[in-house]
Amino acid sequence: MKLASLIGIEAVAFLLIIGETYLFFMAIIPLGPVPHSLAVYTAITLLKVGLTFGLGILWLAVMVSLTRLYVRSRLRTRTPTPSS
Repeated sequence: MKLASLIGIEAVAFLLIIGETYLFFMAIIPLGPVPHSLAVYTAITLLKVGLTFGLGILWLAVMVSLTRLYVRSRLRTRTPTPSS
C-alpha cells in the first residue's frame, strides 16, 4: 500500500494529459476560421499560444502540488521521536 499514493499521482497525471489533449484539439485549435487580416490572425495565434501554455502551467501546478502533498505526508509519518 506504500505505492498507492504514487500510483494515484501517476493516474492524475495521465488523466490530466488526456483531458488537456482533448481541450487542446477540441477547443484551442478550432478557435475560428483563419482571418485575412494580419492583426486578427496574430491576435488569435497569440491567444492559442497563451492557452496552450496555460494548459501546461495547469498540469505543472497540479503535479507540483500533488508531489508536495505526498512528500509532506511521508515526512509527517516518519518524524523520529526521542526515546528518552
